Amino acid sequence: MRRYILPIVLAVALLGTGVWGYQQYTQKVDYHTYLDIQFQRQFYDLIGHVENTQVDLAKAMVSGSPLDRANYLNDTVRQAYMAQEKLTQLPFNHGVIRSTEKFLSQVGDYCTAMVNKSLEGYVMEESEMNTMQELHSYANYLSQQLIALQQDVVSGGVNFGDLRREGNRSLDKVDNQMKDLNLINIEERMQDYPELIYDGPFSEHLKDVKPRLQGKTITEEEAIRIVTEEFKENKITNARVIGRIENAPIEGYYIRAERNGEGNGRGVSVAVSKTGGKIIWYLDPRSIGESKLEKEEAIEIAEAFLNEKGYEDMVTTYTMAYEGEMVINFAYKQEDVIVYTDLIKVKVALDNGDIIGLETEGFLINHYERDIKEPSLSEDDARERLSSGVEVESTRLAMIPTAGKKEILTYEFKVKFGEDNYLIYIDAEDGNQRKILLMIQQEDGTLTI
Repeated sequence: MRRYILPIVLAVALLGTGVWGYQQYTQKVDYHTYLDIQFQRQFYDLIGHVENTQVDLAKAMVSGSPLDRANYLNDTVRQAYMAQEKLTQLPFNHGVIRSTEKFLSQVGDYCTAMVNKSLEGYVMEESEMNTMQELHSYANYLSQQLIALQQDVVSGGVNFGDLRREGNRSLDKVDNQMKDLNLINIEERMQDYPELIYDGPFSEHLKDVKPRLQGKTITEEEAIRIVTEEFKENKITNARVIGRIENAPIEGYYIRAERNGEGNGRGVSVAVSKTGGKIIWYLDPRSIGESKLEKEEAIEIAEAFLNEKGYEDMVTTYTMAYEGEMVINFAYKQEDVIVYTDLIKVKVALDNGDIIGLETEGFLINHYERDIKEPSLSEDDARERLSSGVEVESTRLAMIPTAGKKEILTYEFKVKFGEDNYLIYIDAEDGNQRKILLMIQQEDGTLTI
């Protein structure tokens, strides 16, 4: 009887191993399917936002009412920014979709500038209308191409779970799939959209500004080391350079890496400046769970993160929350003056407080210690320049940018008129009114137009 015990034990062990292996395989397949479904949902949302962008833009162009035009343009802004957000969450090589991301950002910002003109009573010039028509044409093209890609997804030609998995293993395979997706052709087409001349934070006429960023020129190996060290708390592994940032205000390296594990971590993207080795942006497009953090908690996390990275004297300007994420905008504060050109954006996951996004380009391009002179105009004198119908809630000094690549010192008055809040900027030198922004309070944050 004993001679049968060992074979029986081995048979049971082998059977148990087989059952365990099958369970592991089943779990892996289920997770892979779950990833694919999540990415497909993001892709379908992207298509919807791009379609809404071109539709709202068309409505704005045919509207004869300045107020309605402003509303449609404002809708275009929101849809373009949401489309950009969905695009960056998909498992694509960031370098290959860079121009498409930039296009969506600039559509939103250009429309914001046009909203401001409409609210101020200005009629759009023929050149501005032509620019909007061109932007609409490119948005329509992008929408059609994405719909064509959707057909590949529906027919089974694309599996986003495969794309994400291959992205963690081999960049070459990802690039080949992106060629199959026709994303590279789309990207080449999107590079040809018109240059935008307007007063906004992504203004094309400021693209030739020489950054104030200084430091030694770093190599690809040094860039990888910087990413690993800067985000060591995230257990960054398998970092590699997948491209270079060229013909941009800040040149640098695109880096893909994995977070939280060897070989099976989730993919993150980072850009590092060639000069000085600074993080230009960081993106961790992970799925977000149920929101558990309040706005104040998220801001505290973002503030602590910036302090840890050496960005001091940064103050919160405004926030926007959506789909479990909060984008917190910071501006540099020198003495008692808010400097709006030195901007940093931090994205916090509201389920556990992870830092899942960082953008420092505005700060890296513009930051320096300014020689800020005492204002010629007193706060009381500036206050007299306001309409008698507004109620002043707060006042502070602020340095704001102009279209002519300059900065001016102003008094920023937060005022209330009726049920609405506004920011009014009065020049601290000559007392002229420089800008008015309407603050739209929403459940997920504050918009300024």
